[in-house]
Amino acid sequence: MLICDVFSLKFILENWQKINTDSVCFGARDGQYGAFNITKSGLLKTMKLVHKSGSIKCNPGLPASYWGCANLMSYKNNSLMTFITNEKKDALLPPAETGGYNYFYSLNGITHTSTELVFGDLPNKVSVSLNQELQIWYGQDWIDKSEDNNSGTTCVDVYAWYA
Repeated sequence: MLICDVFSLKFILENWQKINTDSVCFGARDGQYGAFNITKSGLLKTMKLVHKSGSIKCNPGLPASYWGCANLMSYKNNSLMTFITNEKKDALLPPAETGGYNYFYSLNGITHTSTELVFGDLPNKVSVSLNQELQIWYGQDWIDKSEDNNSGTTCVDVYAWYA
């Protein structure tokens, strides 16, 4: 029984493939996206970001965050605002149907200070190519809205799960 559990855990862990060698950092304003390159061609099932260092604020009076904005009245509590896009700034994760009001969303069990931001499976797998650039954006910076009082930088490790 223990052998099956260890085998299952190993199989689960092996499906996440780390994409970056150096941390990928993104800021909260002025076009400060983080770029990384895909390490193999295939169909992308989902991705996750693992917080390494830094934080972002959407307002100087609010707590720091890794992925979004905390308790701002115009957003839901623990709103997430971190997107993965292609080089044309088209959102890949979360998929458009998951997103909320243009640049924020929520994911079950994930808060703005969770150490991992694990996106759900894509409803339609995305074909990616070796060395294709993808970008990580903070939502307000991504759409150039309400970013004037944002601050900070978050650095992450990027993982992909291929179908």
